[in-house]
Order: sequence, then C-alpha cells, then structure tokens
Amino acid sequence: MSSSLLKRIISGLILAPCFVFIMKVGGITLLTLLGVAFIISLYEWFFLSKKIKYFVIVMLLGVVYMGASYLSFYVLRQVYSVNVLLLFIGMIWLSDIGAYFVGKYFGGPKLIPQISPNKTWSGFGGALISPALFGVLWVLIFGFHPEFNDSQWYVLFPIIALLGVIIGAVGQAGDLLISFVKRKADVKDTGALIPGHGGLLDRIDSMLLGAPVYLALIALLFYAL
Repeated sequence: MSSSLLKRIISGLILAPCFVFIMKVGGITLLTLLGVAFIISLYEWFFLSKKIKYFVIVMLLGVVYMGASYLSFYVLRQVYSVNVLLLFIGMIWLSDIGAYFVGKYFGGPKLIPQISPNKTWSGFGGALISPALFGVLWVLIFGFHPEFNDSQWYVLFPIIALLGVIIGAVGQAGDLLISFVKRKADVKDTGALIPGHGGLLDRIDSMLLGAPVYLALIALLFYAL
C-alpha cells in the first residue's frame, strides 16, 4: 500500500465519523461547519483563480458555485431529512471509491487524459455502479423518507438506483471540473489542509456539483410522487 493511499485512509477514518455526526446534529452546528468550509473553499479558490486568466470572472463563478453547493447541503438536511443527506454523501463516497478501485483493477482507455490522466472509462463505470448499489442497500436497511414508507420496493429501488447512477456521473463531472481548474492554474492540489488529500476542494470536488443536482432531483422526486 502506498504512503499516499495510507494517508487518505487514515484521514478518512478520522474525518468521516466527525462529518457524519455533525450532519446528524444539524442546526447551528451544521451551519457553522458549512460556513467554515465555505470560507476555506473560497480561500483555496482565490489562490487558484489568481493563477488563471480573467481572475475576477473565475472568482465570481467560484463564489456562486460553492455558495449554491453549501446551501444545498443545508437545505437537504433541514428541509428533507438527515437520512436523505447521508444517502447523498454515501453515494458520492462510494462513487469515488468505486472509480478508484475499479479503475486500478481494470485499467483501460483513459476518460479525459487532457484533464485527468489517471481516470479511465472502467473507473467511470465503477463510479456509476457503486453508488447505485449502495443506494439500494442503504434504503433497504435504513429506509429513505417517511413519505415513501408505503412505496413498493419494485418502484422505489429502481428510482434510488437511477439516482445513484446520476449522482455518480455528476460527481465525476465535479471532480473533472476542479481538475480542469487546477490544470489551468498549473497546480497539483488546491491546498495542503488534509494529509493525503491536498486541499478541501480536492476532497469535496465531487460533492460540490453533486449537492445542487441531488437537491433538484430530490425536489422533483417529492413533487412527482
């Protein structure tokens, strides 16, 4: 096992339980966490933007992008439920894990080597399948939302699986977006905040785009059903 992967695992084991605990508590505790994370994200984005042409435009786009993302986290927790939010977080994490291990094992053609030379099409497949399977297993064990308690499994499970596939794809797009910005800025990491992960944006790149998309899909699902 590489030292980089070991650092990632240790960091994840320490940070993940803390993160999940704060999600469950919600309220002002969650709002404080999101506020601090938003400031750190803007700090990292600022130093990326400084190295890119059209600094002001890139910076403003980053403010809007991250503002929408963090607001989506809060709305998901406060308006819907902690279970709905934790389902999203699990889908994103499993998407990243599936992409990494499936890509490592199967290899194959590169996805977009000009932006992220390590990503493969096989890894992208893992990023779609893993959150779909996770979502179905999560709902089977923990349920989804009280409003869907009477839903038949053959209706709910395919919906959750499709939701997982979409979030997996969007999460990978979010990852590629930050990778694209880093390439434009000619940097390897957005920072050095988290050992083995780089900066905060390196760790939550998939969630940033995934959160508003997930919120929109959840709102649509609740409206339709």
